[in-house]
Amino acid sequence: MKKTLIVSLAALALVLAGCGNQAENQTQATSSDKVSTSHKKQAQTKKASSTSSSSSVSSQSSSEASSSQAQSSATSSSAPDYSGQVQISATQNLQRLGQFNYLLKYNLGKEIVLPNNPGYNDESKKLNVWYEGDGNNYSIHYSQAASGQDFNANSLRDVTDYAVFTKKTYGSASEAQAEINYQTAAMTQGLPKVNLGYGIIGTIDSGAGQKYLHWNEGRWSLGVHAVAVNGEDPVPTARKVVELLEQYYLPAPDNYGSGSFSVASSSGQQAPTLKWQAGNSVYSLEAKDLTVLVRMASTVK
Repeated sequence: MKKTLIVSLAALALVLAGCGNQAENQTQATSSDKVSTSHKKQAQTKKASSTSSSSSVSSQSSSEASSSQAQSSATSSSAPDYSGQVQISATQNLQRLGQFNYLLKYNLGKEIVLPNNPGYNDESKKLNVWYEGDGNNYSIHYSQAASGQDFNANSLRDVTDYAVFTKKTYGSASEAQAEINYQTAAMTQGLPKVNLGYGIIGTIDSGAGQKYLHWNEGRWSLGVHAVAVNGEDPVPTARKVVELLEQYYLPAPDNYGSGSFSVASSSGQQAPTLKWQAGNSVYSLEAKDLTVLVRMASTVK
């Protein structure tokens, strides 16, 4: 009987031990599940935080972009409209011309070329400007008055211009070139020669009471017309042009440029004029005063 009791106790001990191990395993499993669940929650929390942060940055960027677009739109909508008359604030003629040129580029295109000097220094004669045409074909009229007028003022159309700058565009460069009255030195060979100074030699063609003095400088063909029957001599005017061209450089034509001048005492003569080719276009500047003409032309850009 004692033997049977001992065996029963041993079996009971084994059962209890197994239950203890099972309980311990369940405890460990439960603990492991808690750690795994905790890690998942932390990961979910970090993901949510990251998503929230990304959403916040995206929202901020969108807000900044909208703000930038709004500012850009506000700036664009506040751009001045120069389609009509505009008050010019400058009082000095050089500064007035700068403001006029700004408005001309606004209306005709920023790529256009213009004189950048009024050509005279008398500040008692205020510079005024009006224009007509578009970026391909335009005429810009320069006048003087005791007081400055608005840009493109209608009243200026009735005022005598002291200078006019024009651009005319043709179908091809050859058409534009044909508009330039260019003479080569070979065309005047055999004619009487005259020394114009600075190493420039001109030739004189006389006939029918007229005199034409011609010379070449670079790509420019230049000539002075005089009415011989009125006792006019083209040489002094030609020498003045040559001297001016030593001080001021004319624009460089693509191929050809020409200058036409008349003796000052002639009546009914065309105003001194410079013409030059640039691609398909011909630029022309004429002015009543020879010095004003050359000064203005030398600043065209």
